[in-house]
Amino acid sequence: MPSPLVILIGRPDPALHSRVAALSDQIRIVTSEELRDQPDLIRDIEVSYAGLRRPQFLEATGLRWIQLGGAGVNGVLDPVLRERDVVVTNASGIHAEPITEHMFAMLLMVTRKLHLAWEQQQSRVWQGFDFNAASSGVGMLAGRTLGVLGVGAIGGHSARVGKAFGMRVIGCRRTGEPHPDVETMFRQDDALDFFRQSDVVMNSLPLTEKTRHFMGWDVFREIKPGSIVINTGRGGTILTDALVDALRERRIGAALLDVTDPEPLPTDHPLWSMENVYITSHYSGAHLTYWERADCIFLDNLRRYLSGEPMINVVDQDEGY
Repeated sequence: MPSPLVILIGRPDPALHSRVAALSDQIRIVTSEELRDQPDLIRDIEVSYAGLRRPQFLEATGLRWIQLGGAGVNGVLDPVLRERDVVVTNASGIHAEPITEHMFAMLLMVTRKLHLAWEQQQSRVWQGFDFNAASSGVGMLAGRTLGVLGVGAIGGHSARVGKAFGMRVIGCRRTGEPHPDVETMFRQDDALDFFRQSDVVMNSLPLTEKTRHFMGWDVFREIKPGSIVINTGRGGTILTDALVDALRERRIGAALLDVTDPEPLPTDHPLWSMENVYITSHYSGAHLTYWERADCIFLDNLRRYLSGEPMINVVDQDEGY
């Protein structure tokens, strides 16, 4: 009798477990609780879905495939995985809509001064803005240039939404490959020209050795004055000291941050109290159907794994995404 395919599933979801078990009578599901109570099981695990932590990789000698529940892989990739030819797949694609909506929500809050209107509401003050006064700061997205930094699933969707607002959309990606919703695409080697033109920078870069501190001192010296910087990728893609310096010197108009470096942001960090800095605590990808979407990717990949077909969302472990 063939050995069972042992799959560690880190989520206690009976419905998901039933759908997995229905794919083959040779599947044995191990839960995180079972693994905790029977640590020797780790050597039998062939597939992990949102279950193993990086320190456990050395012990999981039978591991062949890791399906991540998120898109980011910088906290997971390890030379051990490459040495053992372990395939890593992620949930890339499920974040495009919620993160794009989050970025535009933050952007509209700033450009339309919705935070000030909310403060007035709490004080029961009816006070509009002088439409003819530049000092009011009420702006529009239409006619402005949106710079999409990292044109993957999130960046591509952001480009489409930017066009719908009437924005001119430019992009910057490693390959320079064109995108149908991006008017002009820059390679990362030509990034300074990209930043000089962008009224709004939407950064959804993954964190790799090539993207760490991608927005550093040189970028913030050359960036378009008054531009708005949004980061929902990884905090480490921006050099925080350079960002703080640019804000203090008013070289940029605002920073809208869902991710920071360090993270969590210490309570005494200057970003918390700086003017025109708005922070959400790394939840831009959250939505009510998150795990439903992630599970669909895992189940599709599991069917492919069982039948020997190529899987989707395979991570390039050399590039880091």
